[in-house]
Amino acid sequence: MAKGALDFLNEDARFIVYALIETGCRPSEIANLRKEHIILDADVPHLKIRPTADRKLKSKSASRDIPLLGVSLEAMKQRPNGFPRYRDKGSVLSQTLMKRFKANGLFESPDHRIYSIRHAFEKRMLKTDIDYGLRCILMGHHNTRPSYGDGVSLEYRLVQMAKFTLQKTIAVKAV
Repeated sequence: MAKGALDFLNEDARFIVYALIETGCRPSEIANLRKEHIILDADVPHLKIRPTADRKLKSKSASRDIPLLGVSLEAMKQRPNGFPRYRDKGSVLSQTLMKRFKANGLFESPDHRIYSIRHAFEKRMLKTDIDYGLRCILMGHHNTRPSYGDGVSLEYRLVQMAKFTLQKTIAVKAV
């Protein structure tokens, strides 16, 4: 990602995109994060993707903990309280991102969408031989294999994710 490549976006939209890159989350999962689900002061900074009283997740498997690293960690440091501008406004976020990405030629093809960032995350896991079970956990997909324990520690997840992180840091500070 070239420096300044997303400068055409408002800060919240830009930080949401950065958060998507290294988490594999659905855009709505990032946009609807609450302060209590953004854990930055832990040994392994992470997101807790959880349902709330007013918001359901796509499936039971979608409830998960995802370590933060790279641009996603830096973005969440800028928005430790989440993204109230886009909370419960998924269609507004999607329209904003699609319009601006198309206008700035950031899609590889006409078939690409913002959700393609999530698909690219999974593809990077495949290319680095990340275990199927861990891929399911990180993506929030149902795993048909029997479940044993908590599905590996945050530390283990972080080490595995570091294998396919695109960039360690990027200037994502608010202006």
